[in-house]
Amino acid sequence: MRRATFFVKGADGQSAEIAISAFPGDVGGLMANVNRWRGQLGMGPMAPDEVASITSDMDVNGTKATVVDFHTDKAPAGKSDPQRMIVVTLPHEGNSWFFKMTGDAPLVGAQKDALLQFVKSVQF
Repeated sequence: MRRATFFVKGADGQSAEIAISAFPGDVGGLMANVNRWRGQLGMGPMAPDEVASITSDMDVNGTKATVVDFHTDKAPAGKSDPQRMIVVTLPHEGNSWFFKMTGDAPLVGAQKDALLQFVKSVQF
């Protein structure tokens, strides 16, 4: 399911991981995925009416993708920075592709445009 993993290193020891994966179907839908990802950062679930505040749409070669962007308020134990996650969900031929960057919030924020440009370059 995981198709690729990249690691990004930043200043002052900051780091982020980019994971690309594909699953059949919609994997439970956007709401279930958002709450699963929030759990990965130690955050509680969101209510359905809150999801619009962390999502936006993006065109990837004529296909509508959804960008999810959220962060923790404080650094978790063992980290000096709050954590941030940006996920682009892209449907293709009955599969859900996920391009997920997770890591130190300042570095993830600085690399957001690069991630989005990378996803826009995807061709199947």
